[in-house]
Formats: sequence, structure tokens, C-alpha cells
Amino acid sequence: MRFLLIWSLCACVLSLDTVDAAPPASPQSFAGTGEPPNSGSPHPDATMPKLRSQAKLGTPFGVEVVEDRFWITTIDDHCVYRGLLGGDSIERVAGNGMVGYSGDGGPALKATFNWPHEVRCDDAGNLFIADTRNHVIRRIDGVTGIVITVAGDGTAGFAGEDSSGNEVRFNQPHSVALDGEGGLLVADTANHRIRRIDLSTMAVTTVAGNGKKELPPDGSPAQGCSLFGPRSLAVDKSSIWIAMREGNSVWRIDRRAGTIHRVAGTGKKGYSGDRGDPLQATFSGPKGLAIDRRGRLLVADTENNAVRRIDLSKQTIETVMGGNAAPHSCELKRPHGINVIDGTVVLVADSENHRLMTDAR
Repeated sequence: MRFLLIWSLCACVLSLDTVDAAPPASPQSFAGTGEPPNSGSPHPDATMPKLRSQAKLGTPFGVEVVEDRFWITTIDDHCVYRGLLGGDSIERVAGNGMVGYSGDGGPALKATFNWPHEVRCDDAGNLFIADTRNHVIRRIDGVTGIVITVAGDGTAGFAGEDSSGNEVRFNQPHSVALDGEGGLLVADTANHRIRRIDLSTMAVTTVAGNGKKELPPDGSPAQGCSLFGPRSLAVDKSSIWIAMREGNSVWRIDRRAGTIHRVAGTGKKGYSGDRGDPLQATFSGPKGLAIDRRGRLLVADTENNAVRRIDLSKQTIETVMGGNAAPHSCELKRPHGINVIDGTVVLVADSENHRLMTDAR
């Protein structure tokens, strides 16, 4: 009888543990069918919301999340899409489905873009878009939906320091980030510089980079240092975070001291270092960055088909999606844009699988 009583108590405890234990999180499809849209013809003028699960998203690149809303840029049809995180639909808000550079001064839905690589939304609902192959930064008014070019003249080059508008030239700007101080940071990738647009005067200045295609000395002043393919930016109060594609590494500009520091990656191309020191790890063409609520960096390690997470408090790095974690997560194909929902849930553009995926781990 005593044995039966003990056995019953143990079974009860095991049962309670089983009930209370949450199942391990797993990646889920957020949007996209996995197929690209038909290309070569413009989208209808009228855009209607469609189910996220039924939307054909052709090579999604940029991902923005602000409160209860999200935005996606797509490369195959050169458009921007929007939806509510709590809803199940998505709608086109910019681009007519054709490649080009037209439509300034009119509705964004009738405008053309050329590889809109990234999108950011300010507090007023205005969108800023890195229109990469048009070599310009464009803005969509949050109230009227009218699109304009903020900076750049549509020609690849480097010009316009302390100038504005079409006196400025970029060369394949890939990333934009609001700096929280009235400015928009631009990863001027092929110029190997980070530039800043003052959103009150529209003047453009260089924050880091001198045009030389090489990694900077660790700890050097950011102003005037070299950069090697700055591809993605993330910003918090103390730092500007930079993923360098050609430099296969992640860096940080200390906003107070004005110095630049290597955070992860040796600079050599590879896929190594998980569960170890991020400084000893290798990457292959990282193209996306985000920061979660706990201050951990999320890196779209694009050419390794992986999302990696850097915990700077523990000085460790791990693969959390795709790559060598694919057997217990999901397979990714050249992920680009990445962001965070509710501070912890990863939202990544699984670009060449034509979908977005989430993972709560």
C-alpha cells in the first residue's frame, strides 16, 4: 500500500510537470505561399487586402515592425506591403509591380521602384525606403500616400556632402535606420560609407567610412575610418550596429564616444564559432540586423542560409534558424531582412523561399 501511494504521488508530479511544461517553440510561416508572383505586367490600380498565407511575395527583403503593424519590401515586383500583426491580411501600399523610377509627387501605389531593399516607419507613419538600384532614398507620406525622393539623383556615385536633394549621390544604398535624433542613417553600400540625412534640413553628411574597401581598425574613430560593404543597420540609444557583407563581420559605433568596434566575425568568410566567442566566429555575407528586447543581436547570415543570435552579455553566438539548426527549426534560403515582434519573436524574410517565417525561441 505504501509503495502504491508513493508511486501515485510520483505519477501525479510527473503529470503536473507535463501539463505545465510549454512545448518547444518552432518556426511558423508568417506570410507568403512560397511562390513568386507573375512578373512582367503591372498590378491593378486598386489594391485589395488578401490573406497573408495566400499572398505571393516575390523575394521579400526588408521587414519593418512598429507596434501592431508590419511592412515588407519585395524585389520581384518592386513593391511594399503592409499588414496588422494581429490580423491575417496584407495589402500593397507602394509600387505598381513594374521596375523603374517614376511617380514622385503622386500616389505611391502608381510609382515604380527598383529593388526597394529596406523600409522604415517613423512615429508619424511616414515610410522611408532604400530604393537600392535607383540609388535614392524615397519617402511615402503617412497621411496622403504621396511618394517623393528625399535624397539622390538616380545616378550611382558619391556626391553631395552637406548638400541635399538631387545634389546628393548614393551608390546602391541598402539599409536605412531612424537614429532617434531627427536623422535617417543610410548604408551607402557600394560607397562603403554610412551617411545621415537630417530630416529637418535634408542635408546629407557622412557618419563613417572613407570609401576604402577594408575593415576599420578596432576602436578607431568612426569619422573617416574605412568600412567594407556596410549592408544593414540597427540603432539603439547607445550604438549604431553595422553588418558588413563583404567584411563578413558585425560592428558597433559607440554613439557617445564616436568610435567603432568589432562585435562579431573575424572578417574571413565561413560558418563557424557557434556556442563560442562571437569575435572568433565566421560569417558569409551577413545582410540583416535586429536587436531583441534583451539586447541580443540577430544576424541574417545570408549566404550561410541562417539566422544567428549574439548574446553580448554572455559573449556567445548560436544559430537559431536555418543553417546547422535546420534539422530542429526550418530551412532558409538566403534570408535578408529581419526584425522582432513583441521584443522576442524573430521575423525573418526567407527571401528565396518567397515567404516570411517567425520563431519565438
